[in-house]
Amino acid sequence: MTSRLLVSLDFQGVGHTVVLGQLGWDASRREAVAEWDVDFARTGLNVSPLLVKTYTGLLRSKGRAFGELPGLFGDSLPDGWGRLLIDRTLTSRGLSRTEITDLYRLAMIGTHGMGALCYRPEDDYSVEEELDLDWFDGLVPEIGHDVAAEDLERLRAIAGGSQGARPKFVAILDGMNKRLHDHRKPLEQGWRHVLAKRRAQSDAEGAVEAEAAYSDLARAAGVNMTPVAVLRASGGEPYFITDRFDRQGNERLHMQTVAALLDVDFRQAQMDYIELLKVVRLMTRDYREVEQMFRRMVFNVRVMNRDDHLKNHAFLMDASGEWRLAPAYDVSFSLGPGGEHTLLIAGEGRRPGREHFLAVAKKAGIKERRASEIIEEIDGKVKDWSAHAEAREVPSELREQIAKELRIALEW
Repeated sequence: MTSRLLVSLDFQGVGHTVVLGQLGWDASRREAVAEWDVDFARTGLNVSPLLVKTYTGLLRSKGRAFGELPGLFGDSLPDGWGRLLIDRTLTSRGLSRTEITDLYRLAMIGTHGMGALCYRPEDDYSVEEELDLDWFDGLVPEIGHDVAAEDLERLRAIAGGSQGARPKFVAILDGMNKRLHDHRKPLEQGWRHVLAKRRAQSDAEGAVEAEAAYSDLARAAGVNMTPVAVLRASGGEPYFITDRFDRQGNERLHMQTVAALLDVDFRQAQMDYIELLKVVRLMTRDYREVEQMFRRMVFNVRVMNRDDHLKNHAFLMDASGEWRLAPAYDVSFSLGPGGEHTLLIAGEGRRPGREHFLAVAKKAGIKERRASEIIEEIDGKVKDWSAHAEAREVPSELREQIAKELRIALEW
């Protein structure tokens, strides 16, 4: 049984690996406990500024928000699709559900998860050469049924530590957007790290194309996002492809979602953008980043992206210890839980509008004139939805449904 893991930060491209400590298993409380390496505090790196105040003693979960792990490390584990693959793979090896712990799961993430956190000893996988969308596409509908153990192992290996409910994997993509290789292969000239996502069985036809159009629209509105593309399996199924922001060439960046920084359950946390902008200021000490988050808030409201929970906002730390806001991600049309935003906007979740935007701006120290400029700029860009949707070949029915909702949101 995996009962202890060595944890390190591996920034790779800058030749900088830092040992954080060890994760051990407390059987009496059935939870993982972190013990810091005695030399880590001397590095001056603050890997979890809002949660960890001292690098002595033990670190435990605050309230099981991330299962058996403290949020700092629980953020490394996938949910949804990725977790399903991990648990299916472990049970196919003969483990019962009661025997599987989060330390087992972290060992499967190993040194190839999202961000720069690495866990050893890691589960061993063979590295693939070419990745085939058709092979992946053929297995996705079958994952709830009997899938060969070999295919499960391969699916698990290419999933990395990718988050979210939809079927996805990580890879490296050539400069022509045609060939995909295993994400663990050395990065060649002109290739880049990407995440590939397929629509779920419950998603509307055109959901992938719509998310690509949303990314185009967001960048036009000044929201920082990584480039995206749409690739298709030979049967026509589209895949949403986006550059990974936790990789810069060969360099890896430490990543933490807001949920992990606060060690709270993103499914239950009650939070307002007023508080989120305070987190941005505390983490980055950069007014420009605060303004960027304000822009994202306004954009999310106007385009009906109501799935704006605390795991859909993240920060990145480089090898020098500097934190910055991660690019926006998972930006798509969503009517939200109960028809409301997951995060409140100055206390309003159902019909937030200009008065709520300005209330958030005031609390964040953004002048009313500047806030109004941002709102007007975004409103002007959102009106171009149909052009972006047509360029990405969003089916007409879905395109018009979204256009109708956007027109309503612009009136709030």
